[in-house]
Amino acid sequence: MNAVPLTSTAPVRSAWLVDRRHDLLSTVGGLGASLLLLALHVWGGISGLVLWWAWIVALDGPHIFATLSRTYLDRRERQARRRLLWGSLGWFALGPALFGLSVALGQRLPFDLFLAFVSVWAYWHVVRQHYGLMSLYQRKNADMHPLDRRIDSLTLYVGLLAPFLAFALTHPTARRMLGLGVEPGPEALVAQACWAATLAVVALFAARQVQRWRAGLGVNGPKVLLLAAALGLSALLFTPAVVGRVEFLMVSVVVTAFHNVQYHGIVWFYHRNRYHAPGADPSTFGLAPRVSQRFLIYLACGVAFTLLYRGLGCGFGAFPGCGTFDSQVMLGAGLSLKELMAGFIWGFAMHHYYLDQKIWRVSRDTGLNRDLKLSAA
Repeated sequence: MNAVPLTSTAPVRSAWLVDRRHDLLSTVGGLGASLLLLALHVWGGISGLVLWWAWIVALDGPHIFATLSRTYLDRRERQARRRLLWGSLGWFALGPALFGLSVALGQRLPFDLFLAFVSVWAYWHVVRQHYGLMSLYQRKNADMHPLDRRIDSLTLYVGLLAPFLAFALTHPTARRMLGLGVEPGPEALVAQACWAATLAVVALFAARQVQRWRAGLGVNGPKVLLLAAALGLSALLFTPAVVGRVEFLMVSVVVTAFHNVQYHGIVWFYHRNRYHAPGADPSTFGLAPRVSQRFLIYLACGVAFTLLYRGLGCGFGAFPGCGTFDSQVMLGAGLSLKELMAGFIWGFAMHHYYLDQKIWRVSRDTGLNRDLKLSAA
């Protein structure tokens, strides 16, 4: 490692995105939320169904509302991003369209492929948020050495995607959803290779931090903490001994709770700077300053939004633990009104995923840099 050139002219800082308390609540608090839910399920014996609904109402649904609060409820954003905001609503049509294609063809395959697609996108969305926050810490701390950026990206992507792939290839429910056999064959070797790759990139990242420290160039502490939390959770959850004791429903809960808490943290910081900073004129932003006036108001609006759209889906049996009358209303290809509504409800998630990858581009948006206080960095 000592042969690798170091061209930085000054040591990196260890600045937090907001401040130490806020960032620890977002990163360590997000990790803590996921670990608590996992512990309550595995060691506390609480049903996955109960924890799934608690997570939906308290964290996941409100985090979708968080995106809406800084786009559709912001008058300036509606004007500046009119084409994006209205065009992105087309994602709500994808599920029903593929449902209709399945019915027309008389086979489930198109709709099943849609469900597989949104499930993978959901995990990829979490990975991309971790990458985005890592990039913010790089920018905030002037941690822009090309070699470090490559190693950081490699570590994050391999460390999060490889364990997930190993899980998908070996877990009985995941294998059934992918159309694989009951017992892993050659896939078991691929899973082992995934875990070996994870260990390799973690070792590479750790060695690079040691090298930087010995060279007097400093270590970006907040970035290291974020990567350790994200990769540690992934490794713990997808370890066969752990995930084998977890109801399949709980996998998305544990993975996403961390992401939810992080997202609320960054959106709340954005709201305080954009709508409520000294000199800001809240009257020019529409409803966004009102819903973010107090955190309890913001949270209450998010819960109300969640109960509205999830309640709609629940009325058609689209979620676990809801009514099943709709299962008798068959619409063709072995699909019922339940699947049709589920396809539509997935539109809320896909719409959120798509908007997120458009509205958080700090490298292209000077206003966003200002609202996240990155301009000085």
